[in-house]
Amino acid sequence: MNTTLSPSPETVASSRRAAFRPMLLLSWAFVAVSAAMIAFLGVASATGIGFETAIWIRSSLVLASAVVVLAIAASAARGSRGAWVRLRIISPIIVAAVVVIVSIPGFLPDWVRLEQALCGLLLLPVAILVNLPRMRALFAPKA
Repeated sequence: MNTTLSPSPETVASSRRAAFRPMLLLSWAFVAVSAAMIAFLGVASATGIGFETAIWIRSSLVLASAVVVLAIAASAARGSRGAWVRLRIISPIIVAAVVVIVSIPGFLPDWVRLEQALCGLLLLPVAILVNLPRMRALFAPKA
């Protein structure tokens, strides 16, 4: 006779929300830094300062990826196993892409590379935390 009790769904949901809290905060910070860059580019452009198209494109792509990461992390925090799997895959890929882009000499000005590096540093703990073995216990395997 098995007398082991499994945790209640409410306990698992509460544990999941607690586990995702730092990831959600980091994801929000990633969005905020990316949006601030776009806002800066917009204001500076309105005052007559021109920027290369590559800066606009890269900054826009980073903002879009930040919004996607936040949406996926929020869905995973609510219990979506599929979102958790997507976050496990996409967050390390984005971090790797940031490392590659930041390391290309002369591709972007240093101030843009610094902002991009900050975004990568905000996402790095998400990529680590979401892939920890203890996260697996918060999502029931597919039947």
